[in-house]
Amino acid sequence: MTVFIAHAEADREVAEALGKFLERRGLFVEMEDGVRGFRAVQAADTVVALWSKDMVSSPHRLPFEKRTMEAWADEQLVLVKLDRAFSPVGLRDLPAIDASLDAQRDIGWAAVAKVAQDARQRSASAGAGVAAGSSSQAPSSPAPARKTQAPAAEGGSALLLLLPLVLLLIGGGLYVLATQPDLLARLPANAYQTTLPIGGAVLALVLIGFVWLARRRPKSGASSSAGAAPAGEQLFVSYAHADNMAVVPVVEAVQAQGRSVWLDRRGIAAGAGWAGEIVRAIKNAKGVIVMCSAQAFESDHVKREVYLADRYKKPMVPVFLEAAAPPEDFEYFFAGVQWLELYKTPEGERAAAIAQALKAV
Repeated sequence: MTVFIAHAEADREVAEALGKFLERRGLFVEMEDGVRGFRAVQAADTVVALWSKDMVSSPHRLPFEKRTMEAWADEQLVLVKLDRAFSPVGLRDLPAIDASLDAQRDIGWAAVAKVAQDARQRSASAGAGVAAGSSSQAPSSPAPARKTQAPAAEGGSALLLLLPLVLLLIGGGLYVLATQPDLLARLPANAYQTTLPIGGAVLALVLIGFVWLARRRPKSGASSSAGAAPAGEQLFVSYAHADNMAVVPVVEAVQAQGRSVWLDRRGIAAGAGWAGEIVRAIKNAKGVIVMCSAQAFESDHVKREVYLADRYKKPMVPVFLEAAAPPEDFEYFFAGVQWLELYKTPEGERAAAIAQALKAV
């Protein structure tokens, strides 16, 4: 396991002090200031991102932000603030360790070490679990699943085969009674006491079996949400919640074309599972519609979602809700992508314009 310390070149002395602190606690450390790029991070590694006023003016700021958001998406990030400099859009609402005061910096370093050591312990535990699983007999695990599924399938098939037989018996009985009305009079006196209860019980069991089978049969479309397309067909909508009123008509126009969308209406916070839920949604999406506005370009959520769309090579459709110049980092992500300036389009032509823009997705 490696702890990568990403820092501005001017913060090298502070980064080296943190590195020595971590090494004394048994952690392997590598420094990276972006000059040589950034080495690939493995699943067990941790990225410590040091943010300061010197990073704001660093020529490697954008690669640093990319490195930081990548580590956040993989749940490997430890963000540390060395001073009171404002964090960039996309990082502002992420939890961070305060190491801005020199006198209390060792407390911040101890917090960094604790996170890195916990990550190492989780990685070791996960590795031990995989090793234990691989040492057991692999063929034995799938067998129970097949055995538990077989009776349900066989029971359903048996009931389906039994249905024509039951109907044939009932129909035959009715035919006999219709053609030989004196048959009932010739039956023994106790025949009703034996045959009718048995026949009624058989019929009741068959009906109960069909009800059971109907309840077990999966409903069409049960694997996805109501009205939603299967994973891989949905379009992820990235937007600032301040633009909700302007976004709704666009979403409705997309849905009117038969396209399914993934839309966060709750305002998921940066913590509490945001990374996992949004990362999965974007990875499974067919494309990403970015609702662009001044509010969107200042939204931490939108910045991270656009980054994730770029990371997972998802086609992006920037839809400009208003005249707003994208910042430098958004321009980088939108390079080579056709923009739809919806605010310039007459309202009656917007549905057609949206349909044309989505042809690339």
